[in-house]
Amino acid sequence: MQSGISASETLHAAFADFLSSDAFALPATIDKESIQPLEPIPFSGDFNSSLPSLAPHLEPKTPIYLLIRKTPSASTFTAITYVPSIAPVRSKTLIAATRSSLVRELGLEKFEDTLFVTDAEEVLEPSQWAERAGGSSGRGVDPNLLSQEERELQSVKRAEEESRHGTGGTALGGMGGGPTSGGSKLQMKMTDDAKSALQSFSSAGAGSVMQLGIDIATETLTLLSQHADAVQPAELARSIPSDRPTYSFYRHPAAPDTALFLYVCPGTSKVKERMVYASSRSGVLDAAKSGGVEVSKRLEAGDPEEITEQRLNDEAGVSGGADAGAAKSGFARPKRPGRR
Repeated sequence: MQSGISASETLHAAFADFLSSDAFALPATIDKESIQPLEPIPFSGDFNSSLPSLAPHLEPKTPIYLLIRKTPSASTFTAITYVPSIAPVRSKTLIAATRSSLVRELGLEKFEDTLFVTDAEEVLEPSQWAERAGGSSGRGVDPNLLSQEERELQSVKRAEEESRHGTGGTALGGMGGGPTSGGSKLQMKMTDDAKSALQSFSSAGAGSVMQLGIDIATETLTLLSQHADAVQPAELARSIPSDRPTYSFYRHPAAPDTALFLYVCPGTSKVKERMVYASSRSGVLDAAKSGGVEVSKRLEAGDPEEITEQRLNDEAGVSGGADAGAAKSGFARPKRPGRR
């Protein structure tokens, strides 16, 4: 598999036991460069009444695999890959890139379905399973039957999924980068300060930082801050707000010719904020390109603390400190497999 991670012998043995048992679920996770099983979960009644027993494994920032059976006598299973949207980007990409190979290693014929989910409710709510069984996958539900919050949550999931697959995007007024096919149709504006900052950043020096945000009420891209002085990688996280989403552009001191793009969306962000920022990300990158900013890597985080010195050095292609060498080209994430 491309990630270099495979199912461990322990997982193969645990899965063989799972096949011959009547257990409800077998969780698995990546540990020490291999996929390892956790303790199997028994049925606690029928399928719907057993779903809550999965809740302890669906943590807000920890991806996991869940292999489940619908009935105690079922001989085929559903493979669930749970990747919460605020999980560390490295964990996200690693477990997502490994999921198809996991199923192949255990035996494609043993799985009747595979699911990729980002929210615990997609696993725990019986209504979600009923919708999928009906072929709607939650997208064909009559909007009139949903609350405003439920409609917004569906929009967030679509926007985040589109941005993960490189689709979607919001047109930013006056900067081009219109929405791509199938993307968000939100129309946004940019303040003059934001446009000017992007253009200035195209020639900014080593260690420069520029941060943009969105005025949710007017859906306008705005300038939050600019730091022309040399901000070292170890100091960058302290300049990123922890109470709101932000887009940051950073010129690593050891690789100042191109920029790192950082999208940080704290888990405490409001649903509307998540939706607008997720759907606008590719539009911001288009605006940066139009302004002359060459982005070499794109990073995503659910908390500023995840933007560590080591991570910045790694993504900039720097082996050590700020004067360690030039950056490599490319993007922070490996290419994602097709629609999961």
